[in-house]
Amino acid sequence: MARPVTGTIHSIRLSFVLSMSLIVSGTSSLAWSRPAFLNRTIDATFQQIPLGRLISQLSTLSDGTIVLDRQIDPTQYVTLACQGEDVLAVLFILADETGTELAVLESSVWLVPIGKAGSLEAADDERKAALQKLPAHTRRPLSTKQALQWQAGQKPTVLIEKLLARTKTANLAVTPDDLSTVIPHDHLAAGSIPPLSLPEQLDLVAMQYNHHLLWKQNPQKSSAVLVQFVPLPSPTKPKEQPTRQKQPRANSSQPAGSDQDRYTLRVAAPFDELLRAVSQRLKLEPSIDTHSLKTRGINPQEIIRLEMKDASRDELLDAIVKPLGLTWSIEKGRLSIPARD
Repeated sequence: MARPVTGTIHSIRLSFVLSMSLIVSGTSSLAWSRPAFLNRTIDATFQQIPLGRLISQLSTLSDGTIVLDRQIDPTQYVTLACQGEDVLAVLFILADETGTELAVLESSVWLVPIGKAGSLEAADDERKAALQKLPAHTRRPLSTKQALQWQAGQKPTVLIEKLLARTKTANLAVTPDDLSTVIPHDHLAAGSIPPLSLPEQLDLVAMQYNHHLLWKQNPQKSSAVLVQFVPLPSPTKPKEQPTRQKQPRANSSQPAGSDQDRYTLRVAAPFDELLRAVSQRLKLEPSIDTHSLKTRGINPQEIIRLEMKDASRDELLDAIVKPLGLTWSIEKGRLSIPARD
């Protein structure tokens, strides 16, 4: 039975999933990327609306691809007020309200059960890395973007076969041939998504069944590609970041989030973006002296990787500033990150 989301959450479990995709450029340097539609703002109120319908409407309003994992009850009722926040912030709130988390992929965002987001993001990274290794003449037809639409009752195996049939010119060889051994029998609700590349479309279907596709060059034929359906990888663990010496923290007693509130954080995102998102969730105004940080040789866009469970507000903020050797303080609703010598 659908359960209305009402009342006040006294023990907040903040499922921040700011693990925006890290992509390797041609010079092997890391760059941070996320779907552009997440920056669009939403100004609307949804009153006691089924979660599945809400996801569909948010996708339409943002012109993006927002996917509700099939393990999440689409009939549960949600009330959500959006007052000009960007789509990413709205989805943070929605994940918090529904006890789920976000997986932010190259061109889509998923609302998934706690613990699954890391697997989707790892699979997304594996696909991008594998495609990058293919010859240019093979990557080109695979990078063509097309819209995807299917009718109610569509079997996922049939949908995958139709998608693969689009690229006969790419000489794709699919392993295993019998998709029923990988994708279970099921019937999909009617749906459509904006144009995506074929590999992304295939993963959108396969990931619903805890699988994804591995792409590699056929060693026996230079113009052929082998595609294999495999289980989702284990979530990647955050790497330890080099740290500067931490200075004593100067914190005021001004409350912003109760000591009783607990937060779960899994993140890989630029420091300044992370601070703004966390500040918004804590109802604080962030103040970051980026000029002074740069003067000290600190890059405000340095990627911060963290994984925390049941952390207090202070522990959360400590962990965010620690990799850069910074301190934080709160006064009158303002979260300050000074750049002291």
